[in-house]
Amino acid sequence: MKHILATLLFAFLTQMGWAQLPDGSISPDFTATDLSGQEHNLYSLLDSGYQVILDFSATWCGPCWTYHTSGVLDELYEAHGPSGTNTLRVFFIEGDDNTMQADLEGTTGASQGDWITGTSYPIIDNGGNIFADFGCSYYPTIYTVCPNKILTQSGQASIVGHETLLNSGTCTPASLPNDALLMDYVGQTSTCGDNPAALSVRLMNNGLDTLTACTIQVSKVLPFNQSEVLGSSDWQGELGTYDYTTVDLLDVTIDSETLFVFEVISEDDNEGNNTTQGSVTASEEVANNLEVRMKTDGAPEQLGWSITDGTGSVVASVLPGSENLEPTTEYVWDVTLPELGCYTLTLMDEGGDGLFNLATSMDGVGFLEVNSTDGETILDQDWFYQELDAFSEVTFDLEVTQVTSVEELGVLSNVVLFPNPASSWVKLAYGSTRAGKAQLVVRNVTGQEVIHRDLGVMSAGNHRHILDVGFLDAGTYLVELRVADTIHSMILLHP
Repeated sequence: MKHILATLLFAFLTQMGWAQLPDGSISPDFTATDLSGQEHNLYSLLDSGYQVILDFSATWCGPCWTYHTSGVLDELYEAHGPSGTNTLRVFFIEGDDNTMQADLEGTTGASQGDWITGTSYPIIDNGGNIFADFGCSYYPTIYTVCPNKILTQSGQASIVGHETLLNSGTCTPASLPNDALLMDYVGQTSTCGDNPAALSVRLMNNGLDTLTACTIQVSKVLPFNQSEVLGSSDWQGELGTYDYTTVDLLDVTIDSETLFVFEVISEDDNEGNNTTQGSVTASEEVANNLEVRMKTDGAPEQLGWSITDGTGSVVASVLPGSENLEPTTEYVWDVTLPELGCYTLTLMDEGGDGLFNLATSMDGVGFLEVNSTDGETILDQDWFYQELDAFSEVTFDLEVTQVTSVEELGVLSNVVLFPNPASSWVKLAYGSTRAGKAQLVVRNVTGQEVIHRDLGVMSAGNHRHILDVGFLDAGTYLVELRVADTIHSMILLHP
């Protein structure tokens, strides 16, 4: 059967609320005291030119114990710590504040063993606040922080793997006079309609001299390993060593997912860190009637979603805690977007672990699915326990280019708003094929809610309601009838 609705492509926006800090992030600072009573400040160590490895673990964690007892970090510390090349510092950070000194000593049944004996590098207990600041969502999480404060999740790497990262040009201390480093892409990652995407990158001075100017070229990646230079931007300013700033580049219009390459092309002493990439996705066309389907994880009270229009006004939502959702249960909401234009779907998890609850087994895995009304799946996204799948908030873009009336869907029928225009009162009549909570909402042209009436639980059948509009200012209004999670929108003229 030919699908009436076109496929909708959702794309991640720039500001995703991932719990885990992604590679290339600037590390948070912290000050902590180890078991021997010595205080350590991360930024002071980095400013002194040290590289730092942070092992976030928990005494009850089996994989943490396996990696700890492998001796990898001990060997690294002996080779590159104070008794070696003196370029590296390593810290074990117990991230679960429910553990005790006895757990570190391995004298409790909850601990994997003795974490202290034989460990050559400092151990920091009660590091839950540091664990949270780094956005960690699982154990072990192992970061390498370079002197420029840029972090990389090095993970449970071998000695060779760690040393490869430590010896890379982006992680060694600044040594060259003129070294401009492109950290990452921070511009728009999606566009809607004909709206152009604003391209931006973060620029760091990785050199010893103050960076005052550089030129950044923008290229579009084409098929068959080809590329097209779109232009370049000249930046001028003043950045000291390891200082960074956002550089706004070009505004581009795209019609499909496009990968861009950004490169410093001005004179530079280190070409190994002069490029970074970023992609922008264009939304595809879709009709306005959608089905949002979600399976909750083990903590459903933390979950919610909303859809906002181009002005930021919410047109449909299920906020965290607003409904009595059950764990690991599927829910379906029918959504009718009121008009043509661009919309944003936001999935929320107040627990910060995405649709996977860390306190449960794999039964806690959920998913988000969006379908068109003809049964075509638009978005089908599973979130499993991986570092990039943990989030507190993530958004997707969509564009409505076709409006299909709710009456066509058989949910509501014979929806009539009369008289229209109306100066004092208006009557709303409709028929519904399903029972459910009913609500009337009236919004002005700015999206502000001016009337809100809860009609209670309405049975299937025909209904009529009288709405007083005499107090409203003259103008055009959007009337939304919500029944059983279905929204039908109408225009009301108030002379």
